[in-house]
Amino acid sequence: MKKRFGLLARFTIIFLMFMIIMIVISAVATYIIQEDNYILQQERQIKEVTNCLEALIEADGDEFRLMQEYFLENHENIVIPYDYDGNYIPARNEWERIFSEQYGGEVFEKTIAFSDMTNEAKIAFTTYKYEQWLNIFEEFNEEFGTEYVYYLVPTDTPPLMYYVFDGLRTEKVVDGKSIMEFDFDAEVPEDSYPKLWETYQTGKSPSGYDSYDNQFGKTYGYYTPLYVSGEMIGIVCADITVEAVNKGILSNTIKEVVIVAVILLLCMYSMLWFINHQYILKLHKMEKFMDEYADNKEVSTADKFDNISLGNHEITNLARRTAAMIRELNDYMLNLMKTSKELHSTKEHAAEMAELAHKDALTGIRNKTAYDKEIIKLDRELRRNPDVEFAIAMIDLNFLKRINDNYGHEQGNIAIKRLCDIVCKIFCHSPVFRLGGDEFAVVLWGSDFNNKDALLNEFANKLKEMEKDDTLKPWEKISAAIGLAVYSPGIDENVSDVFKRADSMMYENKKEMRATRD
Repeated sequence: MKKRFGLLARFTIIFLMFMIIMIVISAVATYIIQEDNYILQQERQIKEVTNCLEALIEADGDEFRLMQEYFLENHENIVIPYDYDGNYIPARNEWERIFSEQYGGEVFEKTIAFSDMTNEAKIAFTTYKYEQWLNIFEEFNEEFGTEYVYYLVPTDTPPLMYYVFDGLRTEKVVDGKSIMEFDFDAEVPEDSYPKLWETYQTGKSPSGYDSYDNQFGKTYGYYTPLYVSGEMIGIVCADITVEAVNKGILSNTIKEVVIVAVILLLCMYSMLWFINHQYILKLHKMEKFMDEYADNKEVSTADKFDNISLGNHEITNLARRTAAMIRELNDYMLNLMKTSKELHSTKEHAAEMAELAHKDALTGIRNKTAYDKEIIKLDRELRRNPDVEFAIAMIDLNFLKRINDNYGHEQGNIAIKRLCDIVCKIFCHSPVFRLGGDEFAVVLWGSDFNNKDALLNEFANKLKEMEKDDTLKPWEKISAAIGLAVYSPGIDENVSDVFKRADSMMYENKKEMRATRD
């Protein structure tokens, strides 16, 4: 017995030494590989964050640019509560109320320019847009797990930059109220942030990222230039800390090392199986049970291991550990399934939020944001196939200001929704968008495009019928101007050209209607 025990002990010591050496080598090699892969993964992630934000801001276009320009010159007039919770709807409603009261019947940046508005209207607009984009920046930060995302605008006196949207809120108290303090003219040295300044100087995203120390420790930063109407107006930035990167690397390394350790442990017990032949039967049973578990993944297989785990030697210990491993794996799979369901629910919620962002609150149809995305998609299609057949119809409700003034805004909303209902029913095979206020746009495809003349006549006849219907209330007898432009390959360079002609024809129709009425 002593001789057999001594031999087994020697084999065990030798194998343990081999296993420790292999684990150390595996850990070092895995950590080096994981470090390169994980940093590359994190770089891609912060690139995706900045690129996505840049695309969203670019879609907002001129409105974002107007907000930025006014904010940079008049930020002392913008008041945002320090505890702002991301709900920008009240600010938007205040802006719409002021615009409606001061410029009823006008269309923002079409018939009334931002520069011609009152300071009250400019402040309301800038406050609303700032709160909206602050909420988007902070939601991106939480969603992607970055340290923080922010937006910079270079000044005329480098190395100073404006922090328009900061990743961290700064508090100040004015007249007893806690509000946000906007951090301007922050010094950003070029030698400390070379990739940031490369982005500014070249107008392109850098090939790498900045690495620097701040209050969060070692940090990686990536940048994407923001262009609006072909002009770079700022830089979208995202940071992630080395601590977060190292946690990910360490977690992945531990997982792989654990797998290696388990494999080596099984190898050790396999050697003992050959040496200690009296345990062959139990090892065969264990092998059978493992095959069963591999085929059906039944947690009850752990009970079979428990049945052969009586005693206190190497094989019985392995049986108990295997049973525990099966139960732990089963618990892990259950938790993984639960997490997957929660992730699916989160994605569905995000999809619902995206749908709401593209829906007009008053009419329920698609809004200006949805229209802009449709135009981008259509421009892309035109580049692939310039012979696409489509037309754009612009429709504008007449006398909305008169209805609001004489009968109230609720009746004005009824008139808008009534016009929307007529447009949707007549152009029933085409997407309809409310661009804002009393203005609608229709992109005509397929049968609607082929029958466009008949549909225009139907629209005009419908309005005439309503005008003669004495059972309708004044605000229900709606009047609207319409202009329709057909895409002409070789003449129209993009969808915007078609839109402009449709808009111009709509205003011509409006003038004709006024002349006829006069």
